Amino acid sequence: MLSRQQMESARSRVVQLLDRVAIALTPDEVNRIEVADFGLNDLERMGLQLLTYVNTDRVCAKELVLFPRQTCPEHFHPPVGGEPGKEETFRCRWGDLALRMRIS
Repeated sequence: MLSRQQMESARSRVVQLLDRVAIALTPDEVNRIEVADFGLNDLERMGLQLLTYVNTDRVCAKELVLFPRQTCPEHFHPPVGGEPGKEETFRCRWGDLALRMRIS
């Protein structure tokens, strides 16, 4: 589990990175930045920082921030119980991003 200091440090880094690409955040948005280490306790290598603007059953708008050399574990949103699943669109705002997709 991440310490409060690790969480705040990660949030601060996110604010700096988003500022670099001219995305200004309100104080409320800064407080809502989520820091996920997926229970692996190795945030620098495996994790994700995100700010959710909207998230419904069908639509999602988020800023996803990866630190240099950080990987986000594979995940997907398949159809379940007659629901069509969720589509995701990614836009890299700065830096290099490798996106690996598995099509079944």
